[in-house]
Amino acid sequence: MRHVFSKTNLFFSLLLTGILIALTACGGDDTSEASGDAAKNLDFSHFFPSSHFMEEEIKQFSKDLKDKTDGDVSITSYPGASLAEPDKHYDAAATGSVDIALSVHGYTPNQFPLTSVMELPFMSENAVEGSKNLWKIYNEFDEFDDEYAGTKPLWLYTTDPGQLFTVGKQVKSVEDLEGMKIRSPSPETSEWLEALGATPVSMPMNENFEALERGVVDGTIAPWEAVKTWGLDEVVDYATIGNFYSTTMFVVMNQGVWDDLSKKNQEAINELTGKRMAEKTGERFDQFGKDAVKQAKDKGVEIYELSDDELNNWKEYIEPTIQNWIDDVEDRGLPGQKVYDRAVELSNK
Repeated sequence: MRHVFSKTNLFFSLLLTGILIALTACGGDDTSEASGDAAKNLDFSHFFPSSHFMEEEIKQFSKDLKDKTDGDVSITSYPGASLAEPDKHYDAAATGSVDIALSVHGYTPNQFPLTSVMELPFMSENAVEGSKNLWKIYNEFDEFDDEYAGTKPLWLYTTDPGQLFTVGKQVKSVEDLEGMKIRSPSPETSEWLEALGATPVSMPMNENFEALERGVVDGTIAPWEAVKTWGLDEVVDYATIGNFYSTTMFVVMNQGVWDDLSKKNQEAINELTGKRMAEKTGERFDQFGKDAVKQAKDKGVEIYELSDDELNNWKEYIEPTIQNWIDDVEDRGLPGQKVYDRAVELSNK
């Protein structure tokens, strides 16, 4: 009888050993996952409506990323500023309230002094050019890093060039603009609007329609893309074309979230973002802008394009903003002149 018990004990001992080995192996996998290989679903917050083409781009990016990382990393998009207000998106990403955020640099004044070089007047003629140049400059100057503290920039880009849209009054000259209240997207734009005699009103784009409809502002500076996206062609009567500036935008990931990813998954994200997405996003803005022009014409918006001579008159008021920007950035101990000169060099190419 004792002999039987010994065999039974031996059987259970071996069985227990096997279970412990299996548990140890599972524990090893957990350690691997904790180091960055665990499947992660990241939230991507932005302020565009769910119908906007950027929502399509984000969903495609998520699909590409999931495929590229063999399912390790995926993204859930949260459009319509559902997780953060438009002007809070950068802070939300930097503090970890969201994993990835997209918004406008100009909504956070003074946070991005060097990046704002591409919001200076007449820096690009289309979104592809502006986006490529912004991403290139960002990568060439180490001083940009401080502007994005707490985050990992995935890509930066610009919209199609901004125009002047007005209600009730067509603007053909600087004199026509005198005293008008014009919505401005950034401090740089506010400065030259004021020089032209207008009263700039800082305001996120998602508040623009109601402000125009109620007469809070007489007009807005915006890209054509925004006219279609936010339905501004329902409330504006006129467009004055001067390709005055471009709005710059960011897509950033929380630095801690980035650091927690495995090197393999970081490399996959780098391959899918950066210059590739800057150009792709620029292409979508340019095409959408062209579609918006046609739609606005169909809705009766009268379009006036400034001649070269007329635009030169506007530039006399606008261009001092450039030197003021350089002086301000240099006063902060940053290479404003070098960054501006490089931006102009790339634009001229």
